[in-house]
Amino acid sequence: RRFAKSGDYTRVIACDYSESMLNEARRRIREDADIANAPTKLDLVRCDVGRIPMKSDSVDAFHAGAAMHCWPEIEKSLQEIHRVLVPGGRYFATTFLGNYFNTVASAERASNGGEDLATNMQAFQYFPTKEFLRDLLLDAGFEADKVEVE
Repeated sequence: RRFAKSGDYTRVIACDYSESMLNEARRRIREDADIANAPTKLDLVRCDVGRIPMKSDSVDAFHAGAAMHCWPEIEKSLQEIHRVLVPGGRYFATTFLGNYFNTVASAERASNGGEDLATNMQAFQYFPTKEFLRDLLLDAGFEADKVEVE
């Protein structure tokens, strides 16, 4: 929604695998007059980030907000993002490092009498370090001098 409201883009395509997330996005868009009045064309598309239905070298910028840890095939997904980005295109993402989930697990243990969470039942990736994330991006084809992980 921020990209659409910025006025910096003529078209924004928002993608998600989850139909319920797309429905929530539609609801928020309908309630936001700034988007309704923005000159940007905004489309919502259900797709799998591991198989993005766009041509190679066709996307100027790609944003994944708090999503990477949910992708079942992280390497394939990052390769797909790299594929659809134009040369010099930008990829922005937020995700969680493993220590975040350790904190959540500790809080859960404290609230349920000391029992461990069944981490093997959780549907997300654990990224142990920023360096690990950087290596994933480099392996997917992103250029080392243009990768910044904070």
